[in-house]
Order: sequence, then C-alpha cells, then structure tokens
Amino acid sequence: MLIGNAPVSWGIFEIEGMSGNYQYDQVMDEIAAAGYEGTELGPFGYYPTDPAALRGALAKRGLALASSFVPVDLRRPENYPAAEAQAMQVADLLQALGVKELILADEYRPERAPLAGRVSAADGMSDAEWESTTAGLNRLGGALADRGMTAVFHHHVATYVESPPEIDRLLESTDPDVLGLCLDTGHAAFGGADSVEILRRWGDRVRYVHLKDVDAAALARTRSRGLGYETGVREGVFCPLGQGAVDFAGVFAELQRHGYAGWLIVEQDIIVESTGQSTSPLALAKESREFLRASLGY
Repeated sequence: MLIGNAPVSWGIFEIEGMSGNYQYDQVMDEIAAAGYEGTELGPFGYYPTDPAALRGALAKRGLALASSFVPVDLRRPENYPAAEAQAMQVADLLQALGVKELILADEYRPERAPLAGRVSAADGMSDAEWESTTAGLNRLGGALADRGMTAVFHHHVATYVESPPEIDRLLESTDPDVLGLCLDTGHAAFGGADSVEILRRWGDRVRYVHLKDVDAAALARTRSRGLGYETGVREGVFCPLGQGAVDFAGVFAELQRHGYAGWLIVEQDIIVESTGQSTSPLALAKESREFLRASLGY
C-alpha cells in the first residue's frame, strides 16, 4: 500500500468560504517533509493544471500524484453533460501523470450540512433523483473505464450519500464493473457508519481509501447540539490518526484480507483561521504518519 496526504489537511477545501490560504508549494513541501509518498490534487486549479508544471513540482519533492476528488451533481439527467465535462477535465490531467483512479462524489449540499451525522430517510433524495444519480455514475464510470481509468465514489457528510442506508443504496444500484468505493473512515464515522462493517459488506468494491480519525467527544457534541458539518470541523471532530474512535486495526485487517494494495490517503479536515492554530497542519500530518509507521511497519 502507498501512503499519501491531501491539501484538505491544510484546510484547502472544494467548498467555497471554507478554504485556507496556504500556497500550494508550501503544502507540497510539508506533505513531503511529513514523510508521505504522494498527494491528491486538491480543488482543480489549486495545484498547477499544466501537466509538465505539475509533474515538475511533484518530482522536485519526490511525490507521486494519487488522485483527485471531483464533486458532481447528477440528480437530474440534464445535469450529466456538465458533470461529465467537469470529471473529464480532471481526468485529462490525472491521466497525463499516469493516475488511474478518479474520485467522484455528490456535491456539497447546504441543506444537508446542518444535519450532518443526523440525517433520516426523509432528508434524502427522491426515487427519481436516486435513479438519475446512479445512472449518471454508471455512465461516468463507463466513460472513465473506456479510457483506462477507474471511478470510485466517495461517501461524504453534507451530501446526499452519507448514511449507511445511502451508501448501501448507491452501491446496490450501480455497476461494480465501472464504479468502486472510496472508503473514508472519518466520514463513515461522522455519518453513523462503521468502516470495518463497510469493508466486510463491500470490501470487493473498495478501490481507494481515505484515512481519517474522529474525536468521539467532539462528534457527540456536534450531534447533540445540532452543529452540522462545518461547525463540527471547527470543533475538532477530525483528529490525527490513532487519537480518536476509528478502529484502524480492524480496518487494516479487512483491507489486507481483501488484498487491497492501493493508496491510503491521510486526511484531517481542518479550517485554518486567520488567527492560526495551536498545532500546525505539518505537525498534525507528522503525528498521523508516525501512527501509520507504528501500525503498518512502514
């Protein structure tokens, strides 16, 4: 398995209004300094989008490019052309650097964000929206497969695929030949799922992994006070690996049982305030990297 990190651990989000101000070269420098082998792309345009420039920036630091997170809105069939154009723009850059996987997700939904970790069936998509979304994902997955790439879907709080029933419905309704799962251990816990159980149930669909840990007290506080996703991130729901409630020993055992040999991307969603933080993103990333060395032996 390969171990990487991502710009979101430095507070760089796809969500408008949440992203921090770190320059990309500092983020790349610090990912390498913390001992990681690779990085994700971050929001399109944050890292260089010229393949030669991006290849040079990565090589300078001894980093590989792992993948990229692409949120798309497929709830209506007429949305598909825009979603395809968005995904293929990123796929062009990834493929130019030899990357095989592209991460798809539902878009951030402001109406779901306040309900993060507390959604019910009444808060979900309609049957027609589910049908459009899964059909669109099958089409996108097939288009990526035609060019030799693998599509993986990222379940994510504050979207319409968050809870265990929503994850199950999406996987049951999509073609396993063209769409895998990006398991995110932190978003699973935030959304009420158990990553070990997801792996037992859907391990053959897991083709990419995000490793996050969750502070149980901060998550309980977020849920009980109805704080939602963004405030939960500010409250410290996500913490360095090994310092929270995620059963990583169980996760690693299940990944090994299924023969997983892909990327493990460490993420710790943080919001970097203008006043700064008591602990730097670099220090947090180093703590997670040391946990993985102790847990996996490398």
